[in-house]
Order: sequence, then C-alpha cells, then structure tokens
Amino acid sequence: MNTDKGIFAYLSDWLIEPEKTLVEYYSRSFSQAEFRDITLKTAAFLTENHFEGSAAIMLPNIPEAFFSLYAASAAGMAANLINPRLPAETLRRILAKTGSKVIFLYDKLLPRHRAVLSELGVKPILCSPLYFRKGFKTLYKLLKVSKNEDYFEIIDNFSPITPLPSNGDAPAAFIHSGGTTGEPKSVVISAKALNELERAVVTSVHPDPKTIPENGGMLMMLPLFHGFGLGIAAHTIACHIRVVMEPLFKAKEAAKLIKRHKITHIAGVPSMYRKISEEPSFSGRALSAIMRVFCGGDILSSEVKRKFDGILKESGSEAEILEGYGLTETASVVTVNPVGMVRPRSQGKPLNGNRIKITANGVTLPPMTEGEIEVAPVSLMSCYYGDPEATSKAVYTDSDGVGWLKTGDMGYIDNDGYLYFSERIKRTIKIGAINVFPCEIESVSATVNGISGACAARMKDINGKPYIRLYVETEGGRELDNQLKNAIKKKIQSSIMQYAVPREIVRVDSLRLTPLGKTDFLYYESLPTKL
Repeated sequence: MNTDKGIFAYLSDWLIEPEKTLVEYYSRSFSQAEFRDITLKTAAFLTENHFEGSAAIMLPNIPEAFFSLYAASAAGMAANLINPRLPAETLRRILAKTGSKVIFLYDKLLPRHRAVLSELGVKPILCSPLYFRKGFKTLYKLLKVSKNEDYFEIIDNFSPITPLPSNGDAPAAFIHSGGTTGEPKSVVISAKALNELERAVVTSVHPDPKTIPENGGMLMMLPLFHGFGLGIAAHTIACHIRVVMEPLFKAKEAAKLIKRHKITHIAGVPSMYRKISEEPSFSGRALSAIMRVFCGGDILSSEVKRKFDGILKESGSEAEILEGYGLTETASVVTVNPVGMVRPRSQGKPLNGNRIKITANGVTLPPMTEGEIEVAPVSLMSCYYGDPEATSKAVYTDSDGVGWLKTGDMGYIDNDGYLYFSERIKRTIKIGAINVFPCEIESVSATVNGISGACAARMKDINGKPYIRLYVETEGGRELDNQLKNAIKKKIQSSIMQYAVPREIVRVDSLRLTPLGKTDFLYYESLPTKL
C-alpha cells in the first residue's frame, strides 16, 4: 500500500468489504460502508462551514471520536486530540496555540468549558457515550445538558463529500505530551508516519499475513489522545480487523467486552494488565481467542506478566504479553518483543524499518553499555508544534539523511539487538499512562499562599504502581495542616489535571539543592516510600 497519503485515504484502501464490521460499541456495530458514509458527512460539515487547520477532539473512546478523526483527514485537516480530563485553563492554552475553531466535545464537559469556547470562538459539537448504548438513548435525550444539537443531529443534514486530495507529509494529528525534556509539548504526527507505523507493526508481529484472523478484533481501551491508542489501537487495527471501543477503562468491563466480542488483540499499559489479571471474571475458555497482547507506556513488572500470561494459558490461549518501547514523538511503538522470542525485562527489537542505538556525548556505544536511547523510526514526528528550537534539540539528521530522535531515556542493547530500558532522563511522571510534569506541579504549588517552594517526586507503592509525593517548603515554617494540603490539591487539580494531584504532601524545613542551585529531585525520589 502507498503510505504517502492522508490517513482516511490510506484506511480506505483497506476497506474492500462494505458489509464487514469495522467498529463495535457495545450492541451497536458499524460496517465499512457506514463508516465511510458517516465520516464523509462529517467531513462535509467541516468543509462547508469553512473550518480549516485542525479539528479538536475531546472525547472518550466512542464512535464519534473514530469518525471525527478520519473526517478531519478527509476534510484536509489535522485532528487535535485532547484529553477530556484536562481543566478549562489547559484547554484554553491548547486551543489558543493550535487555533482549532471546532471541537467534538463530550457533552457533559460543555458547562465546564462553555466560557473558554465562547471566548475563543470555538464551535462545540456535542457527543455522548450513552448515544449507542442499548437502552440508554432515551435517557440520553432526557439528560441532554443543553439545547445544542448533537453530533448526529448536525451531520445528518449533510451529504457525503469526495475527500480532499491529501499527501503523507500533511499533519494528521496533534498529541499533547511531555516532549523529550519533560516540558509540555504538542507533537505533530504526519499522515505518512501513522501509515508507515501500520506497515511496520503488522509486518513485524504478523510476518505471515495469513495469521491475521478474518473476524479478529482489538479492544480499544487506550484513549485516542494517547499515541499508543491512536497509532495502534485505532489506525493500525482498523486497516485489518474490528475496533471494539471501551469509553473508559474498567477492568470488569474490559473482561466482559473481551469475552462478548471474541477479542483477538489487546493493547494496554502495565496498570491495565494488573487490574485485569486481578478481575475474577477474567478467566474461562472465552479468552482462548486472544492471540496478541501488547504492552507499553511504562516498565512491565515480571509479576504482572507472569500472572496475566498464566491466566491466558489456563484459558487455552497461546498468547503472552509482548512488551515494547515507544514515545509520542514516534507515533507510539518503536520496538517490541518478537512473538515466541520474548526476553525477560526487555522491550524487544526494532519494528521492521526502525533503527535504535545507544549514545553518550554523540558517540555510539557498544552492546551491553548503558547510555541514552536514540531511535530512527519510520514513524518519526514532524515537529513540536510552534517550537522549532525544541524540535532541533530533539531531532537531527545524520550523514545518510536518516532522522534520529534523542529520547532522553537511558538503556542498553544486548548482543542480539534487544533493547533494555533503564530510566528516564527527562522529568516526566506517568500516572495511569498519562504524562504529568513535575515542573508544572511545582510551579502551581508555589502559587498557593503559605508555600514558598516545592519538589514533585515519583514514587512507587508496594504494588509497583507510580504515584506523586510532593515535598513543600512553607513560608516562615508554617505548619502543613489539612487546610493547606487541600488548598494545594485543589489548585493543582483546577490548574493542571486530576492525575497531577499528589497522593502525599510532605513538609521539609528547606528544599535540598544541587551544586547548580536547582532542586535535587533525584534525592527526593531516592527516599524510602514509607513515611
């Protein structure tokens, strides 16, 4: 397949069975023909209203998210993918920076964001997780949060259009992440990057196309605004098998959907697999259809892998968790453990067409030597949106014309080319597979009356699950009482997001500094977990 085209055009090349199911959402299924019809009606809405540049999508995993993603492509626009949990001020910053003038919005969020959307002149198109749930549609109509027309009431007034011409270099998506420095960035992913990712993944994990099941399906429990969710659970999968959508991950619900929809492929992060393996209903012969299980986003513990793989084996499945490594800047996966050749603690080997190396001070290091991980994937980002300086620091082109990304991560490669991730150089903390940024937490905390300084440290509980402990220096040695702790948490939640709220807040007489006068966060992260 030619990858030098928009993601809608590329996906369309694969859709050669109009009546075959492409998307499933509980009791509602959408055929390939229905997908094209709805998507091109949505594209007509975008073009006839003269929206340009990017269309914001702030939705959970529901059909409207999938349709609007590809409608943006068919209309010659990028999809501006935004976490629905973000507060109004963060949404304001993203929309102001990217210039989106239309947003496909989870309907319950309208009251929270109405003022920002009105201020910036952004048109909301309301979408509901209840719309296609059996028995919920009547309830949805009764509980509509406003008199605004919803998604389908709007697009049903339009006729499908002929997709606009597209090329692979055009931006397909903006994903808002941490960047390789740990600072908030907006990553621009081109259409060709996503299309090349599909080819690299499928030829690596299904080298024989005949092993791809005719009636296969992946449970999309990773969100669309996550690189892993976009690049793998949505685009790569839709080119071959069904996409089965779970709006919000819950282990019990995931187990039910896996059985009901005869799921063959799963992609998730370690915390998801831990929760699913602890779910009593995740067992039985219905799991025997599972054939590929992918994991990324954080280091997978050997205990979680052992338990999850054991359940699959007892259920008659030959699958096991295949751990990989990737970044938002690479549209997700760069390496993955080969089927049947998994190595403990390793993140696997490069996908077909990808390259990796370990460096120190610009020099490539030999195998078994730890240094910074650099990658040259077929799915490398185009740039950081509006930030050429940060882009030039992260990406460079070698003498052979190959683009490389300095990941800011430490690791080594063994003698057989397997990657072993060690730790992140960049200051990013993943909570529930969502990047949160210590510098933001610290700066927001310091604006609270009574706080003169702060250090956000990444800790792990007894189950290996990461959480945030915030060390604070109070003004004049003030006592850190519950009132002050609650003020800090409330400020962080309203200014950043819920995932950034620390589990623990600890007072110190004065923050420890490095010789260069910076807060010594490595010291605080090395302190015992038990207070």
